[in-house]
Amino acid sequence: MKITLFVCIICISSQLFGQITGVWHTSFTVAGTNNRMDLYIDGIGRDGTLKIGLPDIAEFEPKLMEDAMITRESLAFSWQTLALKYTGKYSSKGDSIYGIMSQSGLEWEVTFKREEQVLKKTIRPQEPKAPFDYTIEELIITNGKFNIGATLTVPKNVKNFPIVVLASGSGPQNRDCEIMGHKPFWVIADNLTKNGIGVLRFDDRGTGKSTADYSKANLEDFSSDVEACYKFLRRKYKKNKIGLIGHSEGGMHTLIATTQLKKVDFLIQLAAVGTNGREVLVDQQYLIPLKNGQSEELAKWNSATYDTLTKLLIQTPKEDFANQVIAFMERNFESIPSELKEKATKQEFINGYISFLDNSWAREFMKFNSSDYLQKITCPILVINGSEDIQVPPLINQEAFRSYFSEKSKAKSKVILFPGLNHLFQTCKKCSILEYGDLDETFSSKVLIEMTAWIKGL
Repeated sequence: MKITLFVCIICISSQLFGQITGVWHTSFTVAGTNNRMDLYIDGIGRDGTLKIGLPDIAEFEPKLMEDAMITRESLAFSWQTLALKYTGKYSSKGDSIYGIMSQSGLEWEVTFKREEQVLKKTIRPQEPKAPFDYTIEELIITNGKFNIGATLTVPKNVKNFPIVVLASGSGPQNRDCEIMGHKPFWVIADNLTKNGIGVLRFDDRGTGKSTADYSKANLEDFSSDVEACYKFLRRKYKKNKIGLIGHSEGGMHTLIATTQLKKVDFLIQLAAVGTNGREVLVDQQYLIPLKNGQSEELAKWNSATYDTLTKLLIQTPKEDFANQVIAFMERNFESIPSELKEKATKQEFINGYISFLDNSWAREFMKFNSSDYLQKITCPILVINGSEDIQVPPLINQEAFRSYFSEKSKAKSKVILFPGLNHLFQTCKKCSILEYGDLDETFSSKVLIEMTAWIKGL
């Protein structure tokens, strides 16, 4: 969906124009990959243009942002393919742009400056290193008219080994599920394959070697990609047990896919939704800002706002939703906590809510109920959560899984809570989202051991 832009037509001095126009630099995580980012700003208002460059990717040409707003006071853009948004303001000295970057439900502060910034060196001790004592096969799997780029790792000299398909969570991820400099799916695949379990991991739509437009896809589309990967494996390995592992929203994709496929032998739900999409989103809108050090007042306002807007999204015809958001903000803008109101204008709030919610993905996500699928699934299910997860609250979602297991599935299923782990299954300290990239651990070895033992014990 295109964001409606409201550009101020104002006269500015040549001095101010010079402060804004030019190249700005920062270091941060884009599309889950640790990179530097450059902004190329040329002019303001209707005639202003913004291009984004990623200097650490040699083949990447600066990309023009069609959804961008450049004024003499602020800058905002939306990179729809990556579900990436930024809203910032110029400092009084004119030497920096400070603001908030968001992607797939995550928010963090980003400051662009004139001088180039160097990335902080990260340590990732779990990242696999060659030589590999298993077979690695690069694949292109078709799903209708679209291609899915994937990697299949299988153990050597083992017959009838079990195989899993990994499904990633919200936001466009590559097959390694790169986020904040970590590659959790690569770590999982390496560990499972070393222990006699085959793994297929794939690039999300529009990422890596996968085609199709991520921004136009909904839950059904994502689940169909999981189904295509499963069917590829089933044709290739007719006698092997084949299961699905979904992380976060990927758990939704695997639940939908399992009800569509003839035979999925087992499921693993990592930090996945056991209740429903709307409830999880509303809960995280309270927990995330609170853990990030923001006030209780802001966290409650944020959660209450999303509670109202998501109800409107479900109940309101598509053509009326934008007007409902505008009316809501007209009534409630003055009630916004001051620490939040200082970061954006009323129109920027409206644009942000409409951009995030007014699309087919959001409507399906809010209406999604795990019970609709769990009661149809008869295979064993392993549910694993970290106790410090603030994106999918563990206790209420685990209880929902227990309640909704089918009678055939219940006797063979297992629910485990690992203390001290966050949403990415890292042993955390502050346990905020902002800490993900600061931790050396990519994925808890305790969870890897549990998954391996459970799969091999089926």
